[in-house]
Amino acid sequence: MRLFLLLNTLVSVFAFTPNVNIHRCCLAPTRTSTTTVHAVTTKDVPAEGGRSLVEGPNGTIIVTKSGGTFYAVDAICPHLNLPMKKGKIEAGADGVPIITCNFHNSCFRMDSGKCTKWVTGALGVENGLLSGIMGNVGGKKSDVKAYKVAQNKDGSLTIA
Repeated sequence: MRLFLLLNTLVSVFAFTPNVNIHRCCLAPTRTSTTTVHAVTTKDVPAEGGRSLVEGPNGTIIVTKSGGTFYAVDAICPHLNLPMKKGKIEAGADGVPIITCNFHNSCFRMDSGKCTKWVTGALGVENGLLSGIMGNVGGKKSDVKAYKVAQNKDGSLTIA
């Protein structure tokens, strides 16, 4: 019965899309030798410990500021391609922020995008049974894209 209630909750959460404001920003392609790099510029600069969401070339990017440094990663978890817009961001043991997918608890370093924990339960609850079930669906363990962030003289951020 508990499993049924949890699965029913998961279905209702997946069907609900929270109303999150995404800052539309300037997307400016720049050319380097033989490749095109897309740089995103935004004036929506997060305060220390905060976050902002900007639209990048491949979808939404989460930007945070931790310890005076800006970090940015793609906002989609590679497990089931669900949004991590509201995922918990906490400093790791080395001070680098780690974002946790709020659906299945996967964790990613925000400096490199490296996955440090993969599908350990659901909705913040660690559960071996759910981890086993959910770990067998969706994508395989993988990293998310991390971006370099630079603050410009006018205070805006460039994400590339």
